[in-house]
Amino acid sequence: MTTRRHPNDRLRALLREADWTQEALARAVNALGAEIGCPLRYDRTAVAHWLSGTQPRNPAPQLAAEALSRRTGRPVTPQAAGFTAVSQEPPALDPVTGFADLCRDDADSDRRGPLRQRPYRVAESVVAEFPVTVPAPARPSGTHAEQTTALRDAAAFFAGSIDSHGGLHARSALACYLADDVTPMLTAPRPERARAEILTAASRLAFLLARMYEDGRLHGLAQRYYSFAYRLAVESGDRVSWCLAVRAMSAQADRLGHLPSALHLAEAAGRAAHGVPPAQQAYVRSQLAVVLARSGDRRAAFGALSAAERAAARSPRGGSPFDSYPSAALAFQTSVALEAMDDLPGALAALRRSATERPASDVRGRALTQARFGQLLLRTGHLEEACVAWRSFLAGQERLRSGDAERALRDMRSALRPFRNRRGAAELLARSAPRREERPVPS
Repeated sequence: MTTRRHPNDRLRALLREADWTQEALARAVNALGAEIGCPLRYDRTAVAHWLSGTQPRNPAPQLAAEALSRRTGRPVTPQAAGFTAVSQEPPALDPVTGFADLCRDDADSDRRGPLRQRPYRVAESVVAEFPVTVPAPARPSGTHAEQTTALRDAAAFFAGSIDSHGGLHARSALACYLADDVTPMLTAPRPERARAEILTAASRLAFLLARMYEDGRLHGLAQRYYSFAYRLAVESGDRVSWCLAVRAMSAQADRLGHLPSALHLAEAAGRAAHGVPPAQQAYVRSQLAVVLARSGDRRAAFGALSAAERAAARSPRGGSPFDSYPSAALAFQTSVALEAMDDLPGALAALRRSATERPASDVRGRALTQARFGQLLLRTGHLEEACVAWRSFLAGQERLRSGDAERALRDMRSALRPFRNRRGAAELLARSAPRREERPVPS
């Protein structure tokens, strides 16, 4: 750490405005660290040092600024909080230029670190409606240009990689592919139809990289890629890609506990989804059902679920990852919504369907479904059945590089510890035990 000469009066004033103690700010910073996969253990004495003029190491300044932003309801930058050693982010650029800069920084190992320390920013979860004046993308010709076909093939490959190997696998490869191959295509002059197709492909590749970072608990960086995914979709006039990105942003906000943001995003995607193909409608409306259920609006949640089911029934089977919505995924979302409405028997029945219908290639989806199945079974008092589900989960988890699967593993071990004297639970705890004693990462 480096020491400043003067007390941090800006931070002190913000603490007064937020009506927070030093301990409260420390807890909030630690919680935000967990959102970006960075365990922290700050306490009130650390904040006291900051108030006296000490500059904390990254990512504490960015996390403190975001914590104060959420508390006060207005944007707070690290500089406004008195952390003057932190460089300011560049101003917002047009989508293509901003996306190209992000991809180049992400592909550069020397500049990647600060990107991954970026917090999830609630203020950036607000999106405008899809512009009604944006023309629909030109209908593609019978044969795509070689470059467009290559981009589609890449999207199929990376989507399959997430399902088969987890989001921590090949994400650096996708970041480099975007920087080295995709962004030059975006900036090169070309006919309007070809440019729109490349913008759409770039939007969907950005969406996939966002999913990878979200699976790795790098939620701030995932949020940036999701935002460029929907902004590039606007540039291309692609309503479908816009809906997909905004719906995924809703799911991310929901998993982080930001329900108002999740509802805003899900409703925006739902309004824009009128007229899009049935598979994408089902994808959007299933997420809307989840956040409506969490918000306590049972009637609207059941309406959204019914709409999702009707759309799914009209959807073609198979197809590219962006043109289909598997019935197993819809059943999983149905289970989440029903659980939020305290219908545990219905949630269990939906999870059984999801587990049955998952293809063998969807290792990640199968594993996470079985992990959730185990938790619900244990909640309803079925320890032995829960252990059967968790054994299936472990068989998949061992093949994955996935932050979500790692979290599910920790949740399983925590749920089973009270039953460690029972044979099935003891076997699972022994099988899943870490090779060495886990130690907290120093702050």
